[in-house]
Amino acid sequence: MRWIRQTAFMIGNARSSTYGRATGTEARTTKFCVPGTHAMRIIAVILAVSVGLCSGCQTGRALRQTIPASPALGVENEHTARIGDVVRQLMRRENIPGCSVAVIEHSQVVWAQGFGWRDVGRRLPVDTDTQFQAGSISKAVTALGVLMLEGTGQVSLDNDVNLYLKGWRLDSRFTNTITLRQLLCHRAGMVPHGFLGYGEHAKARSTLDVLKRREPVVSWLTLHYLGTIKVVKPPGSGFSYSGGGYCVIQKAVEDVTGQPFEEAMDRLVLQPVGMSRSTFQQPPQDTNNIARGYGWMMNVLGGGRWRVFPEKAPAGLWTTPKDLARLAVAVQKAAAGMANSGISPATAQEYLKPQFDEWQGVGIRVGGDGEHHAFSHAGENPGYCGLLIAGVSDGLGYVIMTNANKHRVTPIVQAIIDEFGWSPKPSQGKDAGQ
Repeated sequence: MRWIRQTAFMIGNARSSTYGRATGTEARTTKFCVPGTHAMRIIAVILAVSVGLCSGCQTGRALRQTIPASPALGVENEHTARIGDVVRQLMRRENIPGCSVAVIEHSQVVWAQGFGWRDVGRRLPVDTDTQFQAGSISKAVTALGVLMLEGTGQVSLDNDVNLYLKGWRLDSRFTNTITLRQLLCHRAGMVPHGFLGYGEHAKARSTLDVLKRREPVVSWLTLHYLGTIKVVKPPGSGFSYSGGGYCVIQKAVEDVTGQPFEEAMDRLVLQPVGMSRSTFQQPPQDTNNIARGYGWMMNVLGGGRWRVFPEKAPAGLWTTPKDLARLAVAVQKAAAGMANSGISPATAQEYLKPQFDEWQGVGIRVGGDGEHHAFSHAGENPGYCGLLIAGVSDGLGYVIMTNANKHRVTPIVQAIIDEFGWSPKPSQGKDAGQ
């Protein structure tokens, strides 16, 4: 399926930078110069490389052994076995501790399986119920929640977002009104791009804490990739990817529903779609089957098992490939006119309709026409990466998640295409990154 193959290829190339291009913690390496800091930068690089090498030793030793695979959900035959072989080869080559995959055919989850370890030190294996951080795929789920609210008349995407905010308002030096649609489609002129989260034992922070946080030095040093949430460009002037904008959406959802964001999203999206192993809670209440994040980013940021994200709407979803595949199936069925998928046909139509650009839906990337129409999103948090791609009308798709900052999943995508016998189809066009 060419739209799947080319999309994954572009994502793999686009993410050769330190941080992913379109994710929820996502900050790529930006060149900047501050006089007198050359020695500090050299020391930081040396420390980062050293820590990264040390953290990879334990994983590397584990991957030289037999990599376990969980019992498969759905089909289990020589074709899925060969996909599993490709997954293991990639894990060894890229030093990925754990990987989980789900495949969609005929708008059904036909295969899901976990590989490797959710916790290398304790040798705890990944299975199909192991939760990973979804990074920016959280945005695609958040957008559906907002559309659910629109469907019940509680919000309008084209109203001033300040109409839905209580105890805080989004101010701007520009006179343009900022709407939910602009925020959902990265057209509100907001920063930052993403977030790095906090240590797993950090004190809890409210949505208001997130919105009021001021980090001018971080904003300056990273050219707004990280830092203070604010409007820096005229709203509506162009595409500018912003996790910060989704934090405003988070506040609006809480104020409109009168519920914490995680409870509202559970009611609006996760339960109706059947995503029983998904939550925006930080961290999930039950941490017994969570994939620990690995890689140099985790170590440089202070170690621990995972980061927590009070920025829940842009980056806070914990989920599984199986659950995200169920979400994709629900969208496929609703787009086909089925009213019993947990998503209404009208919501799916709005979700997938190009907005300001032909490749941008409401919180989701879209591309292609007719039977080649597809939707997608990628995500990355420190220690995790994920990718969701699905066709709208052909009933095909896949989800891949790892507990390492590795993006080169093209061999797995190619193996899925080959082993499931999917015929080539036109490219999705723009990559799934944002």
